Amino acid sequence: MRDVIVTKALQQINEQGLKFTTAGLARKLGVSKRALYEYFNSKEDLLGAVFDLILNDLRQQISRICYDEGLDPIEKLTALMLASPKALGPLTEQVLNDVNRFMPNQWKKFEKYFEDKWEKVELVISQGVEKGLFRAVNLAILQKIYMGTVEKLSDFNFLFQNNSTLKNAITETAEILIYGIMAPDCRNTNPSSVSVPGQMQACAR
Repeated sequence: MRDVIVTKALQQINEQGLKFTTAGLARKLGVSKRALYEYFNSKEDLLGAVFDLILNDLRQQISRICYDEGLDPIEKLTALMLASPKALGPLTEQVLNDVNRFMPNQWKKFEKYFEDKWEKVELVISQGVEKGLFRAVNLAILQKIYMGTVEKLSDFNFLFQNNSTLKNAITETAEILIYGIMAPDCRNTNPSSVSVPGQMQACAR
């Protein structure tokens, strides 16, 4: 029953935001409100269980990706960037934004996940550098770019104004971080050797 409550709670959260009521959830489940409190001490306790399940699912995915010998570093890095909850389902952008703004203790769980994920990202980048697939970069700066981007992309208003979803925004971010803004035909061109604008244009021909 506990798992059923958590699953239905996520649905209510995504439909109504953090303002959903335990009374409404109980009605959806066809049980009494008291029955819910046999499994959870409070609404925040229930929310914590939802977030924990989502983050644990993500951590398991990240670990599998990182140690999958069938993937090269580029494939691993892409998969790490695009990982999304599967067992329970994702939270909407609005909910993530509200958790960030109104539930700092719960948001710390997400920040810890992002930090743990970054450690895996650094490991994969190091593997890529060793194989000559990535160039060595300042990982501290790259981390700032990544963490700042994740925080900004969680802004529901930004996504709404740009007619995007969090998944699509992160997909584009991953592509930019991995490949930059250089056109595909120019990616093997050494930037330091291109000094004349016409040379840069020629690489795409």
